[in-house]
Amino acid sequence: MKKYPFIILATVIVASFLSTGAGVLNPDPQKKDLGVGPVKNVVLGPLNAKMAAAGKVLFTSKCALCHEIDQKKIGPPLRNITKDRAPEYIMNLIVNSVQMQKEDPAVRELIKKYNNVIMPPPGLNQAQARSVLEYLRSVAK
Repeated sequence: MKKYPFIILATVIVASFLSTGAGVLNPDPQKKDLGVGPVKNVVLGPLNAKMAAAGKVLFTSKCALCHEIDQKKIGPPLRNITKDRAPEYIMNLIVNSVQMQKEDPAVRELIKKYNNVIMPPPGLNQAQARSVLEYLRSVAK
């Protein structure tokens, strides 16, 4: 009988944590920050190794000049970006970088933090951006 107050308290704490947006899993998709752009819904399943391999090639050719996985370079490290941002947000940043840099407050803060360096449009379509997203999912810890 003494276990029940602890379980209730733990449930309330977890529910409060998730409802404030502090948790990785957001129970309310309406509150998920999708960024600015055409990508409105990304359904993630198990990691697709073939797509991740294609994404790694794209990342190396289009992103690695400014981004590394674990170290700050011209732009921020990207190891755990998939844990910090919604998949739609990441893909919108890739396919709609100019507008995201103008309109998204979080991106504008990163621009300030990284000496006002603007990310050039990588020139990727949504399918390619999805592959890069899958690669980033594959390297997340």
